[in-house]
Amino acid sequence: MALNLDGLASSASASKVVERKVKGLPHLDSSWGAKGLASALDQLGIVSVTDAEGCIVHANDEFVRVSKYTREELLGQNHRMLNSSHHSKEFWDEAFRKLAKGQPWRSPVKNRAKDGGFYWVDALIVPLKGRNRRTKGYLSVQIDITVAVTLHIELQERTALLQGIVENFPGGIAVFDKDHRLILCNEKQKQLMDYPSELFENGPLTRERLYRFNANRGEYGAGDIEEQVHSRLEMARNGAPYIYERQRPNGKYVEVRGTPLRDGGYVTTYLDITDRKRDQETIGRLAHHDALTGLPNRALFHDRIRLGLARVKRGDTLALHCLDLDRFKSVNDTLGHPVGDSLLKAVAHRLIGTIRDTDTVARLGGDEFAIIQVAPKSLAEVERVAKRVIAELSEPFIIGENSISIGTSIGIAMAPPNGIDVEQLMKNADMALYRTKSLGRGTFGFFEENMHERLQSRHQIAMGLREAIANGKFELHYQPIVNVKTRKIAGCEALIRWSHPERGLIPASEFIPIAEECGLIGQIGDWVLKTACAEAKHWPDDIWVAVNISAAQFRGQDLIDKVTDASNGFPLSRLIIEITETLLMKDREVATVTLDRLRKMGVRFAIDDFGTGFSSLSYLQSFPFDKIKVDRSFVSAIANHKRSTTLRRSIIQLGYNLGMTSVAEGVETEQQLDLLRAEGCVEAQGFLFSRAVPAAKVRTLFANPL
Repeated sequence: MALNLDGLASSASASKVVERKVKGLPHLDSSWGAKGLASALDQLGIVSVTDAEGCIVHANDEFVRVSKYTREELLGQNHRMLNSSHHSKEFWDEAFRKLAKGQPWRSPVKNRAKDGGFYWVDALIVPLKGRNRRTKGYLSVQIDITVAVTLHIELQERTALLQGIVENFPGGIAVFDKDHRLILCNEKQKQLMDYPSELFENGPLTRERLYRFNANRGEYGAGDIEEQVHSRLEMARNGAPYIYERQRPNGKYVEVRGTPLRDGGYVTTYLDITDRKRDQETIGRLAHHDALTGLPNRALFHDRIRLGLARVKRGDTLALHCLDLDRFKSVNDTLGHPVGDSLLKAVAHRLIGTIRDTDTVARLGGDEFAIIQVAPKSLAEVERVAKRVIAELSEPFIIGENSISIGTSIGIAMAPPNGIDVEQLMKNADMALYRTKSLGRGTFGFFEENMHERLQSRHQIAMGLREAIANGKFELHYQPIVNVKTRKIAGCEALIRWSHPERGLIPASEFIPIAEECGLIGQIGDWVLKTACAEAKHWPDDIWVAVNISAAQFRGQDLIDKVTDASNGFPLSRLIIEITETLLMKDREVATVTLDRLRKMGVRFAIDDFGTGFSSLSYLQSFPFDKIKVDRSFVSAIANHKRSTTLRRSIIQLGYNLGMTSVAEGVETEQQLDLLRAEGCVEAQGFLFSRAVPAAKVRTLFANPL
């Protein structure tokens, strides 16, 4: 479009135009047609007219208002004074090309007002043609679209923000309108639910179609497909929020949440909670299962036994087996805790193989295990389980390069006869276990009512020990150790005796284990050491005294200080400390340093019960022993077991080769003495020579051979 009105634009120069100041529409000739057109155009919005060089020759009131410039400031200027720098050079080049061709140009334009503010216009620029068809100027008609553009930009920004939220949501999002048509589904939703692209090709996807697609591919599990679709459509039509979890056929877990919209639509979100479920399962397993063996722990064990006892109240029976491993502590001490842990896992594996699926095996801690045997048909069936467990655990375990033989002891309590609550049943099974271990390891025993009396007796001994320590109620007896050739006393072993005020004389074999359990053995051992040294001062100078040291006393510098205090003038060269292999296993490095320091003080050492535990020649090589004691089990079997004879002779010969004096325990007959003498044994002790006797009595034995 081009206006062919010669009178519309003045050809006067800009300077002359400003000077003329003609009232009304300036710079137009007196043609009423031109004035009328200009007046009409002014009503269209923001109107301006420029000459052929682009200088403004006319600007209406709306142009002045929007641009914030006065008319005088606008006239003679170029539209570039409104440039906001928003548009590119290419944008303006295109505009100039069209106008140069005499073509109208239209586009939204962002301008800068005099005050620095920005405004948007929908601009139409039309070339003005004279009668000779040459461009004499340009008419610009603009409409203020600032509000519309601002709203549009805000809408775009909000749309972009919403799109960003939707696409960056950690799960899937699906939005349905009030007619249950899918109007939005992000990529994560499609990926999470494995939606194929063709699902979205045939028009808007409805809930019903989506539900049927899922049902047909087994998304909702087994069942009638139409029923699955119908039930889900009903839930959606109810318009209530919902949340549930389900497992997909591929094993993933999803959490589904539905939130109704005001217009009747629905937003559904899907979150992949597979990792969370796995973590929950792990936490639950850690809370209820032993981390090392994977067996139920004490907490889950208590839950299971409560369930079993609930069945007992309905007429069933239940057997509770409490067991701990024999010699496990020695394995830890000798081979280390990593081997001990591997052994516990192997034990757990074997225990699982001994029970039914309805029963429970649990690890209660350390080397303690328990079996809940639900509804056994008879005591014979309970015994079969116990025997099977003992047989399984008595077979050697191969752990790395080690072949380890342990065993187990089992205490059994039955419900209902031995209790119908967890605490009572556990207590009774523990008592049965304690009793079984005291009678001999590697077997099982049932709870009996008189075990309460034995437990009370144990408590009575423990209380009596504390009173005896406080009031000096112990006594030392001394058993002579003689030279097998001369039968003269070479030394005496100090043995503790305790006469209970109510029960009379209690054997050390009965109260020493209780003292160890109660933490009293250290105080008792200190008293024995001090008393034995004080008594031996009165003996001939060539007779020594032997004292057993417990693990509680063997504490590095602490033991050295105790020996120093106990000697009190007694020559330490006449003190022999007897040590078991188990004690040495605890901390070999500390033991070596401690024994070396004591040896430099004059103390001598004997290794006790050699050959009965985890005997190792490395101990004889590493530690400075002076004597090696042959256990009574190798002596009493002289006439019966060829193997015992071989082992005894080997120990005696080993001691001789290493420069250690061999001492045989438990010699009771002349025949035993003769054989020991012939085999090269140097010293012996036993009832053949003398029982352990009080201090006053032992002094009378020193003069003559026994």
